[in-house]
Amino acid sequence: MNTNNLKRFAREARIKLLDQVGRKLEFVLTHDTAELRGKQNEIEQLKRKIAEQGKEQVVETVAYTWFNRLMALRFMDANGYTIPKVVTPLPGMTNPEILQNALGGNVEAELKLYRQRLNDLLDGKTAATDAHTEAYKMLLVASCNQWHTAMPFMFERISDYTELLLPDDLLSDYSIVVDIRNGMSDEDCQQEELIGWLYQFYIADKKDDVFEGLKKNIKITAENIPAATQLFTPRWIVRYMVENTLGKLWLTLKPNSKLRQHMPYYIEAPEGNDPAPLPEGIKGVTDITFLDPCQGSGHVLVYAFDLFTKIYEEEGYNTNEIPALILEHNLFGIDIDERAAQLAAFALTMKARSYYSRFLRKPVQPHVIALENVNEDIIKQAVKLPLQVAGKLVYDYRDLTLYNLTQADNFGSLIQIDPEELKALSIQKGSIWQEQEQNLKEQAEYLSRQYHCVVTNPPYMGTKGMNSSLSDFVEENYPTSKYDLFASFMDRCTEFIPNYGYYAMINQNSWMFLSSYDDLRSNLLKNETIISLIHLGPRTFPEISGEVVQSVSFIINKNNEPLQNSVFVRLVDVKDAFQKEVEFKNLKRYYFISQRSFDAIPGKPLAYWVHRSLLDKFNSFQKVDEFIHSDGQNKTGNNERYVRFFWEVPASKIGKNNKYILYAKGGTFRKWYGNIVHVVDWSDESRKFYRSNKIARIIKDELWYKPGFTFSRMASTVNVRCLDTRGTFDATTVSFYTKDSNSDLFNTLLAFFNSKIVDYFISILNPTLVFQLIDIQKIPFFGYNAKIDESLVEKAISLSKNDWDSTEQSFDFKEFSLLSPSIKRKILKESMNEFEQNAKKSFYELKKIEEVLNEQFIKIYELNKEINSQVPLEQISILQEEVKIVNGEFSIEPVSVLLQLLSYSVGCIMGRYSLDKPGLALANQGENLQDFLQQVSNPTFMPDEDNIIPVLDGEWFNDDIVGRFKVFLKAAFGEEYFEENLKYIEDTIGKDIRKYFVKDFYNDHIKRYRKRPIYWMFSSPKGHFKALIYMHRYQPDLCSKMLNDYLQAFISKLE
Repeated sequence: MNTNNLKRFAREARIKLLDQVGRKLEFVLTHDTAELRGKQNEIEQLKRKIAEQGKEQVVETVAYTWFNRLMALRFMDANGYTIPKVVTPLPGMTNPEILQNALGGNVEAELKLYRQRLNDLLDGKTAATDAHTEAYKMLLVASCNQWHTAMPFMFERISDYTELLLPDDLLSDYSIVVDIRNGMSDEDCQQEELIGWLYQFYIADKKDDVFEGLKKNIKITAENIPAATQLFTPRWIVRYMVENTLGKLWLTLKPNSKLRQHMPYYIEAPEGNDPAPLPEGIKGVTDITFLDPCQGSGHVLVYAFDLFTKIYEEEGYNTNEIPALILEHNLFGIDIDERAAQLAAFALTMKARSYYSRFLRKPVQPHVIALENVNEDIIKQAVKLPLQVAGKLVYDYRDLTLYNLTQADNFGSLIQIDPEELKALSIQKGSIWQEQEQNLKEQAEYLSRQYHCVVTNPPYMGTKGMNSSLSDFVEENYPTSKYDLFASFMDRCTEFIPNYGYYAMINQNSWMFLSSYDDLRSNLLKNETIISLIHLGPRTFPEISGEVVQSVSFIINKNNEPLQNSVFVRLVDVKDAFQKEVEFKNLKRYYFISQRSFDAIPGKPLAYWVHRSLLDKFNSFQKVDEFIHSDGQNKTGNNERYVRFFWEVPASKIGKNNKYILYAKGGTFRKWYGNIVHVVDWSDESRKFYRSNKIARIIKDELWYKPGFTFSRMASTVNVRCLDTRGTFDATTVSFYTKDSNSDLFNTLLAFFNSKIVDYFISILNPTLVFQLIDIQKIPFFGYNAKIDESLVEKAISLSKNDWDSTEQSFDFKEFSLLSPSIKRKILKESMNEFEQNAKKSFYELKKIEEVLNEQFIKIYELNKEINSQVPLEQISILQEEVKIVNGEFSIEPVSVLLQLLSYSVGCIMGRYSLDKPGLALANQGENLQDFLQQVSNPTFMPDEDNIIPVLDGEWFNDDIVGRFKVFLKAAFGEEYFEENLKYIEDTIGKDIRKYFVKDFYNDHIKRYRKRPIYWMFSSPKGHFKALIYMHRYQPDLCSKMLNDYLQAFISKLE
């Protein structure tokens, strides 16, 4: 099955249907024709729907309704279930077979009511713009109505506004009907999972829209939850979940069953494990109930149908009876999306038909429902208060669990209905409320009962995406799992199953490790049994790349007597979705461990791969928490107002007792020192705001300017840096301090945090991409009981600081590396060679330091068998811009160094820097050349006088950017080798220096300064004239000067 083709087809079909249905709706509402005058009831119905839902939602509903119907008919055509075919032509023909037959005078007996109308239409007795299209429309509607009896969920009897909005073009090569039959090949239609793929792909664009809205802080509304959370589960994982719940349950009942032969993803219990008792009441296959509470398009239920079929066959049931028995007794599905419920019921019906050719003649309706909101008046009609519930009298309807059904499409199967409330429901037969009360009761029954096996792929949605009602609901009802819907469904599935029942799930692995799920894990390990778990990691779903979605699938038995050993399968390092299935069979990836072992680790993360001897370290050492403390983070409540990059504000306003102080905000992977490029408004007025605003926060005064540690939340390995004592830190970074002011302890902790020991412990406590302070606090630490070489730590800090301060992005930048006395030579290439030697020496010196420190820590922890001291070149965090690692080989990229030189040269041209003065020269608003000369009285290189640097294709001005650069190059390296040095630059960057400055420099500058440039580019509309200015030297008359002295002069020269 080519899912790429299916994705393109489904998305294009949706776009086409939305367009055609939308245009048809406008036509119906704005035109008066004889045909429409005969459809007044349908038009009024349409208008009522528009008033209730709005045009956009009505168009969306009608579009997917017709897509589902046409898709279903095409699927049945391809499998020979429709005679004649409704969507598909016979070989060599173009018209659908049903129309071709009608044109030949052959109308099926089931459609005899339409025969005369068809004949009149085709004979011209009934006027029509296109008789064939109108005839086919009539046959299509008639066929849908014909299938209503067998599948009312998919084919509602059509005499409503959906027929009015059926697209006009149904027969041309560009019609939706032709798209449907071309997009769904006969081969694809042999697999019921096609239906699930089409559902996911059809709503893919809407899903994209929802997530775009999330970026703008637009919460996910109830009607958008299905689109936002739909994710088709790989078939092999579905089989693993079903075979190890339903299959395991059956093998417990029938240990000698041959069902094993049909379950390649079944995991046998480790030797020594006693089988779990059976849930009460199971004596045979018809007693077993199986639920998917988030069924989507029914993928899980369809495979469960296959496995139930094998069980029934083994038990000797008549083959023709089995499909109806399964649908009647065994399978149940719940969803919040009507489309999904339709497709799931259809998929199950098609599965039943594939086993019994006469099933559609007397079908059994699948137990599949789409939860609908219940009007609170219906609840008041059906339940009389006060009502005794859980030992208390309820007087208010809003205190009933039934009341949650007023938001059934929002809360879904997370709703738990109290059985006593269900018993109290009374249906008033014959009343105007009967149908709605019956619907209330049906939904309540699905949600209140228990099922022996529950298997699902729940929605993934963190609290940031939840609408307020949903967030409040999970906060109240799922306090230990409220952080994501997938976790709430873990708690819900536990309630869905009886004692000794099974539930299986695939979700994200964060619940296994994050501290926010400590209570969830504790409850699970105490009250339930992990039968098996596949740690899938990233790229589990073929359509999702990257490392962010980290998956896990697992089997839980509701039994508080844990097994001697649970089975864990580690596939996190398998980066290909299809290879994961292959490696699942590799027994070398299997771990057998008691879940009680996790009790030894703080927070009880499921670190199943850890050698048991290591668990002792958590008991024999103190914890890092005993040596550090934190007061949380600072939050400004409005970063756009209070936070800037340091180069955006005048340098004179930065520092203690000034308006701004340095502000750590995380950043990329970097150890020891650096990554501080921001400042925060620390004025008295701003700090007062931080203290009073309900969103903002400020740390305690005594922690200001104190030596500390900071690290980025998101990274593949821990990387801790010194916290600059001239500033503070933001909530996006994690920062903390030592409880003891002892500098040796500070250095020891800094080295410890940057060691492989900490990486190892973090991989146990929280092997996700997001670190938390609490993970650091739980790490075993030797404290004052051992010593390391403190001088190595000081040297590591020094090497990292020198590297950080060699770039313009450091507040302490002093001079450019190639111009430092120890490196600079008259010939630029020789300077580069000297730089490479120095850089390589520093790089490998830092590498050696980290490895020696690793050796010392490994010896202290006695972990030489588990950890080696070697540090990969990629994890040495200095020279990040200059170094390139290829196949484990170190090299310097000269082009990167020279682009930094070109950036520095522009800084000198503008007066920001000087060849004669370390650090910043002109960096305060309104400063000019006189201010520069007060700092550098006799400069080697004079900055531009008027702060206007033309950037032009040709040499129109002597002081344009190229001219000024050449003067700079001579001043910096001398005139003797000027031509050679210029040629070296051009050869290395791969282009003429003018072409670089005109085409590439400004993009590089924007990137280097993180979209907050300090040099501003003025440009004519078509870019023929461009000029750079330096924002800190901006003067009120600059624009008029540029116009008069440069632009008009340039125009004159052109003329």
